[in-house]
Amino acid sequence: MKLQGIFSVFGHVSRGLTSELKRLESVSENIANANQVAGEGDPIYHRKTVDPESFKEQFSSRLRSKRLDLQRTHRVHLRGIKGSTRFQGEAWPTAKIVESTNERLVFDPNHPKANPQGYVRMPDVNVVDEMMEMITATRSYEANTSVMAAAKQMARRTLDL
Repeated sequence: MKLQGIFSVFGHVSRGLTSELKRLESVSENIANANQVAGEGDPIYHRKTVDPESFKEQFSSRLRSKRLDLQRTHRVHLRGIKGSTRFQGEAWPTAKIVESTNERLVFDPNHPKANPQGYVRMPDVNVVDEMMEMITATRSYEANTSVMAAAKQMARRTLDL
């Protein structure tokens, strides 16, 4: 029997929460490195973003391979050893982080790391865009937690019947 109904919500919400946390991690790293300056041959920080499609593919393929068999109840089902949707011994699916290869040149001839033309290499990170991304990720995370709370309350009410 496939995991369906109210219990499938928990899987979807956990995927959403994990994805939004990964987005917040990449945003915080981008903001922290927004003003990093690189010299001529120095490596430069590249803006990181989350590719949600890779996470979705990983998660759904692993979920399809796992089945929850509720036809026979056994004490091991409760521990998640047999027939569980937990990923035993496997890493939890994570969103793939994608780095952009762009950089921006800022004209600052007085800077010590400026090239002969007076330009300084900086990461292509716009702090305003990153703040907008952070707000969006935070709101999505809050929405997912609201859905989790509602599903938990519905499941509790169903069990009270």
